[in-house]
Amino acid sequence: MEIRISRNLYIILTIDVILLLLSFYVAHLIRFDFMIPEWALEKFFNMLPYVLVVKTFCFYFFDLYRGMWRYTSLNDLLNVVKASTIAELIVIVIVLYVNRFQDVSRSVFIIDWCLTLIFIAALRVLTRIIFEQFTENISFQDLKEIILNIFKIRSKNSRGVIIIGAGDCGEKICREIREDASLKYHVDGFLDDDLSKIGRKIHGISVLDKIEGLSHAIKSTESKEAIIAIPSLKVEKMRQIVNICREADIIFKTVPSMGELINGKVTINLIRDVEYRDLLGRDPVDLEKEKIGQYLGKKKVIVTGGGGSIG
Repeated sequence: MEIRISRNLYIILTIDVILLLLSFYVAHLIRFDFMIPEWALEKFFNMLPYVLVVKTFCFYFFDLYRGMWRYTSLNDLLNVVKASTIAELIVIVIVLYVNRFQDVSRSVFIIDWCLTLIFIAALRVLTRIIFEQFTENISFQDLKEIILNIFKIRSKNSRGVIIIGAGDCGEKICREIREDASLKYHVDGFLDDDLSKIGRKIHGISVLDKIEGLSHAIKSTESKEAIIAIPSLKVEKMRQIVNICREADIIFKTVPSMGELINGKVTINLIRDVEYRDLLGRDPVDLEKEKIGQYLGKKKVIVTGGGGSIG
């Protein structure tokens, strides 16, 4: 587990050491009702070097200094839990071996473990949020949008959308809209025909009603657009939803079908207008226009039947 020594690593280590020291000290404050007696304070300073060394070593062992904080994931947070737990157990064993917990409060270690998890995990999550929101090329307008989004204030330049479909696809679209201030959108609500979802929330945004309640949802939220976020939608249901959107007189778009998604990932960039192929139930026929033109020449033809047969 080789780690490249850099200025950033020194900064990370320094911050972690400060947080670990703060965690251990606050644990003593909480344990002794914010009035630490002299004997407990003396024990605090005696144990502090062991605590810092052991925890730093465990953080290193569990690769907490190899990952990039801007991409902090659930796996990284699990490593924080593992490293903190094992480090705390090692410290307890050391204290037990040295003085058999004489004049040492056992509850301090439990409190310290909880605070360590909170401080270390919160720092990494906060770093990721900052990097996701504040990019190098961020403009003043983007910064304004981010601040408004944090405090749930809608910008005048932001267009409200209703997401039809409160599933995985709808959640991904909602999350991307919330995280990318440059999109100039805000999600007003979800619609879904699953009655168990109505009234529940996704990223703090409510599932308002069934899909057929689109008109009422638009009136109550003053949304400008609707996004059909159900890739597995059957043709009959797609036609029904399209008719509901037209009756509501709202701009509507859709995500590609599952057949069009190569890797199964849906992003805001894949959203497009509803096309005839979405309503056909089959792939559109690609006619060989040049050959047909050569065969028909300048003849007049009549197209009859819904299947488009030529007679």
